[in-house]
Amino acid sequence: MNHFALAFVFLSCVGLIGCGEDTQGDTSGEGEGEGESDLVLPQAGDWTVVTTGYTNDDCNAEGFLIPPDAITFSNVESSSFSITYYLENERIGDGSSTCAHLSDDVFDCDEIYHSTSFSASATVSMVAVGTVTMTSETSAAGVGDLVLECTGGGCGQVAGMTNTGSLPCDTTLNWTATFD
Repeated sequence: MNHFALAFVFLSCVGLIGCGEDTQGDTSGEGEGEGESDLVLPQAGDWTVVTTGYTNDDCNAEGFLIPPDAITFSNVESSSFSITYYLENERIGDGSSTCAHLSDDVFDCDEIYHSTSFSASATVSMVAVGTVTMTSETSAAGVGDLVLECTGGGCGQVAGMTNTGSLPCDTTLNWTATFD
């Protein structure tokens, strides 16, 4: 089986996950001319992932799951944007995820889906749900919750190859990124 393909699948899920964790309401809009206009939004374009790490890791992802190395922010509007994750110039997941303002400078992102077939008897799929916290227009942090599942008769072999021990499993990817 292809270890890189499995890593790519896991990375795809991770990319989808990355985002923030603040759930308090936005109180900045109470003054004249304030509110959504004071919201920190990302600079549109290509960003570099600076740090990554896994927590709540039932998948043992640290040993085999390669995180994204780049992010693109696009469609930046007054309270939302799109985010796309990449590993070595290959898009992770099924496309961009739309992130909408949740509170303060935290944005809740749509799910990202990714799947990889390892043989005719095993397909690993990943679903990632994340949040992004904007610390400035050129600096962001993300948290993504990933769920990895396998279908087919070869799933025991896939789980053994990836050090997960079993599938489905859960992990959380944490990342920071800066605008290039």
